[in-house]
Amino acid sequence: MRSALRTAPALAALLLVLTGCGDSGPAAYGTDDRTITVDHGEKFTLKVPANPELGQNWYLASPRADAGVLKYRGDREDTGDGDGTQFFDFTALSRGKATVKLLFCPYGRCHSADEVASKPVPTATGTPKDSDQEAAYYLYTITVR
Repeated sequence: MRSALRTAPALAALLLVLTGCGDSGPAAYGTDDRTITVDHGEKFTLKVPANPELGQNWYLASPRADAGVLKYRGDREDTGDGDGTQFFDFTALSRGKATVKLLFCPYGRCHSADEVASKPVPTATGTPKDSDQEAAYYLYTITVR
């Protein structure tokens, strides 16, 4: 009986390590989440729908977010089953507010944020499905507490 009592805590600790204690990775925010609050030190992702095969891409645009508040860690994509997703990864460095500006480029209308910088592009207020014919900026306000 004593052996079982000594083994139970070790087994419970092992199960917690193997399950990750419920940690599913950084929080992900979509195009409907444009006002975001995160904690200092938190890693998070902006998750946007994209289909590079159809020329539908997203780019981080200028001006970049305040580097003292947010650290940009890069972008990645998952093309999955035809419906793709693009991810922009950040870390909250210090308390404050920062704006992240993403450029949505449907159907090969642009190939970089610099390409459309001189053209007037409206700030998007809907989802990409609402404005999937024209390039548009999506502004995210990030508050780090």
